[in-house]
Amino acid sequence: MDISRRGLFKLALAGGCLHSLSSAGFAAPALTQNEPLTTVTLDNGMRVHCYRNGSRYISAALILRSKEIGARGGLAHILEHTSFTGAAGNMTASELKQKRRALIQDSNAMTSPGKLEWYASFLPKYASEALQLLAVTSLDQKFDLETVRSEARIVLEELLLDKYSSEGAIRRRFNSIIYGKDHPYGKDTLNSELAVARMPTRKLAEELRRYADMIRLPANMDLFLVGNVEPRQMCDLANEHFGKCLYASGPMLELPRVGPIQRYRRISGVASNLSRPMGEIRIAWNTGVAISDPDAHVLLALGEYLNELLFSELREKHGAAYSPEAGYEPDSCSGIFSIVITTRKPLGEVEKRVFSILDRIKDHIDPTELALYRDRWELKRLKLVESSESTLEALVARLVEGCALEDLAIERVSADDMVAAARKHLPKYKGGYVCVSLRGI
Repeated sequence: MDISRRGLFKLALAGGCLHSLSSAGFAAPALTQNEPLTTVTLDNGMRVHCYRNGSRYISAALILRSKEIGARGGLAHILEHTSFTGAAGNMTASELKQKRRALIQDSNAMTSPGKLEWYASFLPKYASEALQLLAVTSLDQKFDLETVRSEARIVLEELLLDKYSSEGAIRRRFNSIIYGKDHPYGKDTLNSELAVARMPTRKLAEELRRYADMIRLPANMDLFLVGNVEPRQMCDLANEHFGKCLYASGPMLELPRVGPIQRYRRISGVASNLSRPMGEIRIAWNTGVAISDPDAHVLLALGEYLNELLFSELREKHGAAYSPEAGYEPDSCSGIFSIVITTRKPLGEVEKRVFSILDRIKDHIDPTELALYRDRWELKRLKLVESSESTLEALVARLVEGCALEDLAIERVSADDMVAAARKHLPKYKGGYVCVSLRGI
């Protein structure tokens, strides 16, 4: 069960391996091995980023940012669901679905406050038609009644599952505590989204058309293409399909910074994926250190070190858990430390043991032991670098968050740096953190 906006316990490693985003004119120069990323801006303000690697398929991401996304109930959520399914451009819903099945091997869309994202993977021979599908999906949806009706029903079922599940209630409460109830990531929008999904179909379709007209902003859009792509060709294709929409821009969402949690909060509930005597404990706190802050790379290294230490202590020494996990996940407005442990032991006892381990880190980290971990971290980093999907994720993070985890050079962090960060940012037992205690059914 995820109890945060992005999957709180997803762990990633860094190492500064990707080149920084560079700007170029529309007539981009030929790429070299030292300049794998080319960025161009179309006449309508849309930016196209081509990253050339050895992949024999293309991974694409289209990001639309607007202050209005998420600000009007659940309209963005339903617009996301009608992507790749409803009539768009000069294609009926049936024609678009068939083209998607024929051309795009993987496709997905997602919504979060201030942002709509479309993702697709396809073979290079389908690049032109695939980009056309992305263009009409994002800029020229028709919101035919049958698609709106069917997708609104699906969204309603999704929202009701969230409303009446223990996991959904815990996630909403957790986000409210971690970010604050008035923060875009902490607001509970479930009831307003339910109201939108329950609208009469014709009225909902009209609202979606008006809403889409408001957020069709090419100058707020970024298209990323990763693969063995020729940038001139890709930019020409992007211009052909996306350039038909005239220039438009609008304000983007500015996320307020989130400070550290000041006091202990406990949430109890049921883990539907577990049976007794198993239970799960999740411990998390906001450090207030965002991804672009000076301490971010130290906290990322500290999170990886803690992950290794919990595995050694709780699994190998005490047999209290099979696969404990820990990590630090920063973004542009916050930096969350998280620990998740599934165990048959009493959860209160495990909580105390975790904080005894944190207290040891505050006292000392053995530089020799730390050196042993560096090669493991480097191997994980290299695996990420060789993945087109991870490269795409890093490029999107640089745009949206201002920095990617891959830009945080944890190999330069010393044991003394980590001890100092531990004393500053790791809480005391029953101090400033949230403890989610889940029992099996």
